[in-house]
Amino acid sequence: MNTGQSLLSIGALLILSLSILRVNNGILSSDSVMQDSKIGVLATSIGTSLIEEASKKAFDEVSVDDAVLDKSSLTSPYSLGPSWGETPDTYNDFDDYNGYLAVDTIYSIDFRMSCDVCYVDPYNVDGKEPDKTWHKKMTVSITSSFITDTLRYSTVYSYWHFR
Repeated sequence: MNTGQSLLSIGALLILSLSILRVNNGILSSDSVMQDSKIGVLATSIGTSLIEEASKKAFDEVSVDDAVLDKSSLTSPYSLGPSWGETPDTYNDFDDYNGYLAVDTIYSIDFRMSCDVCYVDPYNVDGKEPDKTWHKKMTVSITSSFITDTLRYSTVYSYWHFR
């Protein structure tokens, strides 16, 4: 074998090596994206479940047993959260989830959840309303060491009473 053939062989091996590295890099990137997607689906499921659980509760502490006809009888915006002695197992109204913190572990991945509940104006649900309204917004934030960003899910829960 002469020098020219040796150089061609080395060049071919170099191109083959670079091609193999590129394919392996693509496979690893695909696996990483797939894992991130699976973890994102789990986090979404956790957030959605928490919102659904809270939405099954009464709108406010005063509406658990009776209808509310006047906004002034609703819980103060500064008192939203569980009543004294209530635990997540005994929450009975939507705003009990204000300040809720929990860790849910799935497949050895810890998902840290936190909830914020506030009154909102139906024409501006992005801001907090300092006064009582017939609308409350829950924002669930989920973090994990496997998620690069905080995932946030929100819902607006409104009180309706028909006579």
